[in-house]
Formats: sequence, structure tokens, C-alpha cells
Amino acid sequence: MKEKITEKKWFVYALVPVCALMWGLSYLGTSVTLNHLAVMELLALRWTVSAVLFLVLIAFGIVKVRFQGKNIKMVLLVGILQPCIYATFETLGVKYTSTSESSIFIATIPLMVLLISAVVLRQKTSKRTIGAIFLAFVGVIVCVYFSPDFSLSGKGLGYMFLIATIIAGALYTLSSSKASAEFDALEITFAISVMGAICFNAISFAMGNGVRGYVLCFKDMTVLAGVLFLGICCSCLCYLIFNYVLGKLPATIGTNLVANSVTAVGVLSGCVFAGDPFGWYTIVGVALTITGVCLSSTGGQEA
Repeated sequence: MKEKITEKKWFVYALVPVCALMWGLSYLGTSVTLNHLAVMELLALRWTVSAVLFLVLIAFGIVKVRFQGKNIKMVLLVGILQPCIYATFETLGVKYTSTSESSIFIATIPLMVLLISAVVLRQKTSKRTIGAIFLAFVGVIVCVYFSPDFSLSGKGLGYMFLIATIIAGALYTLSSSKASAEFDALEITFAISVMGAICFNAISFAMGNGVRGYVLCFKDMTVLAGVLFLGICCSCLCYLIFNYVLGKLPATIGTNLVANSVTAVGVLSGCVFAGDPFGWYTIVGVALTITGVCLSSTGGQEA
């Protein structure tokens, strides 16, 4: 019995780098695609692709979901937090900042999970954890403040969007972890995909975008490639993996593993492919943030 549990854990850990690679590149994909699409157009297309993929798999009997007799309110809460709230703020944050900055901000979601657990859920937090949270926060400040592109007047709005993203991401992590007791990863991911498609298409049409984004996908291969990557890999596969990981590991450990890996890939892709500034501040900032996140996961259970 012990051997089987070990094997399952190794499988969970093996999924993390796969998720991190795709999510780490999602910041770059979002940044490039936003050059052609409005924020709501991109979100509508991204989550429609994910929802349609699920519906096709369900129609052919490849994937099975069951919601009857379960607490639907819980999975609806998860869907509202992610993608409806989180994805909106994240996309706006990427639009008004940079790929690497967004990656580093998102890396602090596990710390927000700990803060909410301590303040709202009244879970004990050790001095080591508090120190780790401060260390990671300093890392974000170093990476952002010393960057040649730093401008509070030019990027202040983007930073505010990213802070809102962190809060929404933490609440999503906690609610998804709780929902996993009743729903499996497929059911949760299917629910958030459908809710995202309905929410963002409704907003996009209300804003007067119509079907412009859908038409553009068939005219521009760059847009089509970006939308398919974000929809299939980042919205469907990544959230399926992440929800599965949250169902098998504690919320803080699961988010730590994914966040650290995503940050590394996101910063690297931003510097190499998007031309984001890179210097001592990037190395020091990322190192401090990842160290803080790692220390928080090992010290969170201390009395």
C-alpha cells in the first residue's frame, strides 16, 4: 500500500513541470496575442476553445462528468473566482506591465494563500513564515523597482491589476482545494471553462466587439496559434493538472510547486523572447521571491 501511494505522489510531482512550462509561456502568449485582440476578445476566445474541447470530449464519451447530487454552489464559486475574476485581472496586468514582471507577481500567490489562511481561517502562522512572506515581497520590489522600465505613472495600473490577481488566485486555490473533496479535477476544470466562455463572451459582445476576434483567428495565423495555445494548453490542460494537484496535495504545497516553476519559465521566456529587461535585479528578485515561497511552505505548519 505504501508503495502505491509513493508512486501516485511521484506522478503528481511529475505533472508540475509540464504545467509550469505551459503556464510560464502563457504570459508571453498573452502579451503577443494582445497586440491583435482586445482583452475581452482574447479571454472570450481562450475560454471558448477550452469549453468546446471539453464538450467534444464529453460528446464522444472520452470524458465523463457528474454534477447531480453535489454542492453546485461550491464549484460555481470556484468558477467565479477563476476564470471570471482572476483571468480578467491577470490579462489586464500582463497588458500594462511585462511578461517577467507578471510572472514574479503571480509567484506570490502561495504567500497570499498563507495570509488568508492565517487571517480569515485563523490558522497559526510561524515567525519563519512571516519572514518568508516579507522576503518574497522584497524580491518582487527589487525586480520591479530597479528595472529600467519601472514607472509608477506608466505601470501603476498594471501593478494594481496584478495585486488583485494575486488575491483572486489565492481565494481560487483555497476554494478549489475544498471543492476537490466533492468534485474531481475534470469536473472542476469543465465547470470553470464553461463559466469562462459564457462570462467573457457576454462581456465582449456587450462591449461591441461582436465576432471580430473569431473572424481574425481565421485571417491571422499568429492570433489563431496564440488562442489555441492559451485555450487548449493553458486553460484546459494546465487547470486540469493544477486542480488535480490541489486535490492530491495541501493547497500551500501545491501552489508553491507550480508557482516557483511558472515564475522561472515566465521570466526566462519574457527576457529571451519578449525583450524584457534583464540584469542583477532580475536574478536577485527572482531568487528572493522563490526562496521566500519555498521557506513559507516548509515553515507554514510550525506552531
